[in-house]
Amino acid sequence: MKTDISPQPPVPELWQVLDEASRECAPTVFPRERIVSRARIIRRRRRLAVIVLAVALLTPLAGELAFKTHATDAPAATRPTPPPALPSVFRKTVDDRSPVRVVRPGDRVEAGLGVWYTLKKREYCTADPDEEDPVCVGPLDVDQPGTVPLTFNQHNRKGGLVHILAYTGETPAARITMTEDGRTTELPIVRLAGRPAFVSTYAVSSPRSANHSGALFDDLLFRVYDSDGKELAKLGDHAL
Repeated sequence: MKTDISPQPPVPELWQVLDEASRECAPTVFPRERIVSRARIIRRRRRLAVIVLAVALLTPLAGELAFKTHATDAPAATRPTPPPALPSVFRKTVDDRSPVRVVRPGDRVEAGLGVWYTLKKREYCTADPDEEDPVCVGPLDVDQPGTVPLTFNQHNRKGGLVHILAYTGETPAARITMTEDGRTTELPIVRLAGRPAFVSTYAVSSPRSANHSGALFDDLLFRVYDSDGKELAKLGDHAL
C-alpha cells in the first residue's frame, strides 16, 4: 500500500494563520511627502543664508560708494578754493612793502610801452623800440653811496612817459611809490641777488606831448622808504 505525499492545499485554518503572519511582517509605509517637505525647507534656509551674507558683504562697499558720490556731487561753493600762487620771481611782502623781483646781471626787465632795461653790478641800461643800443647810466655808488641816492632815465612814448629809477642809498629800500595828481601807486622793486642796497624800479605816468617843455617832474613825486616806513629819498615836485 502506497502513501500519497503529493502537495495538498492548506486547510482554511492554515490560510488564516499565514495571512495574519504576513500582515505582521509588512514593511512600514515610505514617508515620501515628509522627506520632500523637509528638503524644501532646507533649500529655503540655504538661500536665505546666502542672501544675508551677500547683503552683509556689500553694505560697507555701498556706503563707501555713496559717500564718494556725495562728496563728488557736493556744490563747488562748499569746497574752499586755494588762492592762486604768485610766480616765484615775485615776492609780495607785508606792511605795504613793494613786490620784489631778483634778477641776474643782464636780464631784460620790461618797463612798459616797449621800453626795457637791464641791471649790472654798477650801472643800469635802458632802451626803447626806437633805439638800436641801450643807454647806460653809471657807474653808480653802490659800494659807498654818495649824496645822490636816486638816479633816473625817462622815455616819452605815445602811450605815456616811462620812468626808470635806481636807488643806491646806505639803507636798503623796502618800498617805492609814485604820486601823480594826488594818487599814489606802489612800484615794484627789481634788484640783483646779494645787492639789497642797489635797487631799481619803473613806472608809466600820463602821456606828454612831444614838444613838452615843462620840468621833468612838474607833477610827479617818487619816494623811497625803508622797512620801518621812514623816507629815505624822494625825487620830483616837492610841493606835492
